[in-house]
Amino acid sequence: MKLAIIGLGNMGKAILNGILKQKLIKPENIIAADKKFADPDFENSDEYASVTVTADNCLAAQEADYIILAVKPQIINLVLEDIKKVAAAKVVISIAAGVKTELLAKYFGSRAKIVRVMPNTPALVAAGMSAIYYSPAVEADEKAFVDQIFNSLGKTVKVKESEMDAVTGLSGSGPAFVYIFIEALSDAGVLKGLDRKKALKLAAQTVKGGAEMVLSSGKHPAELKDMVCSPAGTTITGVATLEEQGFRSSVVQAVKTAAERSEELGK
Repeated sequence: MKLAIIGLGNMGKAILNGILKQKLIKPENIIAADKKFADPDFENSDEYASVTVTADNCLAAQEADYIILAVKPQIINLVLEDIKKVAAAKVVISIAAGVKTELLAKYFGSRAKIVRVMPNTPALVAAGMSAIYYSPAVEADEKAFVDQIFNSLGKTVKVKESEMDAVTGLSGSGPAFVYIFIEALSDAGVLKGLDRKKALKLAAQTVKGGAEMVLSSGKHPAELKDMVCSPAGTTITGVATLEEQGFRSSVVQAVKTAAERSEELGK
């Protein structure tokens, strides 16, 4: 079994790292393609020593059974044009936002084995969230292997293709919104007298702990919020300020507009 990863940006490297750490594929059975790739740490690492790196997309696709397209939607047509003659019988896995199977099928045929995945950047620290859609032609054993790849980056969930734009706006773009929130929390700590390093650690761990409470407790976020809000206390006063400032509606609008941008990229 051989794998090609086309595109070695942050997500391409995160996927490669997850595969190597979990020993899902031998390094010598992986070929990575990136026309502008230059990373001395990558090239000098023993971990990657047996991974073939090329600037030739077609060569990478030709050698592989599975092809991961880890490229931006703005250039995916160029990549598809490069590999269309050699990739039609392969399992093609696209992580390009907004790019629908309809477009991929124009290059590889209506019965092509196409997988769409929307991962997010916490995959870089094996804490990612990946939503996966499989076209009908993908076999059970092929699905199981793709699941293994993306479970190595964190957690996965199966979705309908019609849900992919919403996923992109929520979990694909969501880390950026969370980072802004963490930065704002730490700024507030500094404003009230904490040093920057301490404030940032408090803010980041608070967000991490809150997320873990949601995931592990099974309780609705509103219930967990109420557990912190004592009558006439500090927290409910802060919550009231967030509501007055439109915090909740701003987050909803951010996800909505990000999802709409994903829809635009798919047209």
